[in-house]
Amino acid sequence: MVAKKVLEFSCETPEYAGSEMAIYAVKGNLYGSSEAYRFQDDVRQKIAAGTKKIVINFAEAEKIDSCGIGILASVMWSTSQAGGGMILVSVPEQVEKLLAMVMLTDRIDRADSCEEAIAKLAAL
Repeated sequence: MVAKKVLEFSCETPEYAGSEMAIYAVKGNLYGSSEAYRFQDDVRQKIAAGTKKIVINFAEAEKIDSCGIGILASVMWSTSQAGGGMILVSVPEQVEKLLAMVMLTDRIDRADSCEEAIAKLAAL
């Protein structure tokens, strides 16, 4: 039996962006776990505190399940309600496939790098 890799995440705020932007890096699996919901709560707290632009870097992520898709949809909705946006970076093929299955590929923006995502969000 293969052990599921527990989600780990970190957050940084670029100095030039003030509190308006947060860049999250996720590592492991974004499954329905206590860590995944802690991630969602952390993002929601940032948005409630005034952060409107969220970048989520999947460069070290591996897999996602339906709960993870729900978390991404929730963050997308929260940022749009705050007048901002969310961009996913370095999205693995498995995540792309799930986003397509639930018809979110046109609703969730993606970028190849954090720099590209930051540039896209700067226009908001």
